[in-house]
Amino acid sequence: MIPGLGRKRIRAVYETYGSYTAAMEDWEDLVQLLKIKDAAIPPSAKKSPMEAVKQLAYERETRKVRFLACTDPGYPERLRQIPDPPLALFYRGEPSLLLDEKTIGVVGSRKPSPYGRAVCATLTKELAHAGFTIISGLAYGIDGEAHETAIKNGGRTIGVMGCGIDQIYPAGHRHLYHKMESMNLLISEYPPGTRATPGLFPERNRIISGLSAGVLIVEAAERSGSLITADCALEQGKDVYAVPGPIFSELSAGPHNLLKQGAKLVTKVSDILEEWEHILSPFGADNNIEGTRILSMSKEEMSVYQRLTEEGVHTDELLLAVPVSERGMLHQTLLILEAKGHIASLPGGYYARR
Repeated sequence: MIPGLGRKRIRAVYETYGSYTAAMEDWEDLVQLLKIKDAAIPPSAKKSPMEAVKQLAYERETRKVRFLACTDPGYPERLRQIPDPPLALFYRGEPSLLLDEKTIGVVGSRKPSPYGRAVCATLTKELAHAGFTIISGLAYGIDGEAHETAIKNGGRTIGVMGCGIDQIYPAGHRHLYHKMESMNLLISEYPPGTRATPGLFPERNRIISGLSAGVLIVEAAERSGSLITADCALEQGKDVYAVPGPIFSELSAGPHNLLKQGAKLVTKVSDILEEWEHILSPFGADNNIEGTRILSMSKEEMSVYQRLTEEGVHTDELLLAVPVSERGMLHQTLLILEAKGHIASLPGGYYARR
């Protein structure tokens, strides 16, 4: 990373040159265009910018970190639509989760009360059973509770990190980190090796809301960082849900203020499910019929359905596309979807949406 060279300036480079490769090949002009100070340029980049890029790629590979640029087909469309999308995502785990449509952010206090933990566990469990992918920030408290509950109940979950993907932070979540990288997904916009600093976490919050169709706030003090996620969601046009709490608890101040501002009151999971048909467009359902169809699916059925097209997809391609944990049930899931009338089998081992 070069100091002073942020996302907006890098995005301007892409628009000017048409590709980052072309920009790197014209390195001297690029330095002048961006007015980069000589002292800020890493020695390896001064000697050979393309070699520096190759070196970064090598380091990424040795650390078992994968990379998804904003120009790649697999980059999530929801995230691409926010005002300031990440230029790239570094990840460990199952990237297909980024394409899930039924997603909800669950955030809140790092030091929740027993009431807050119980509410988070109950709602997250029911959301996971309803096929939602749970997105949070891997922090202590509500974040960790949401991830853990999703995993315990066979759900899918994405952790958005405020540091390099190879940095286990907080350290107390080492076990959770390893569970998520093996069967679910960890992502970060920061290069490997980036240490956690306070300024990175507010930026991370826009990604949590950006990937989510809506954001649920469970306990938050009046100036809690989780309220930044709620603000980001509102700026992005997403729904914000808030759980009320005891009026004498300072952890109720955040959700209660959100409710005064028009957030949706949540006391049971059906309060969220009732809104789902309105949330899905324009990235999932094109109409209410499709929205109802998706609501009726299990997480395994949704995982397969969202990878099908009206033209048809071969089973071999589906086998590679779905998460490893779901491959053994692919044939059974296809039969269930066909029996429900959601898909049709075609000659040659192809399946298509109806």
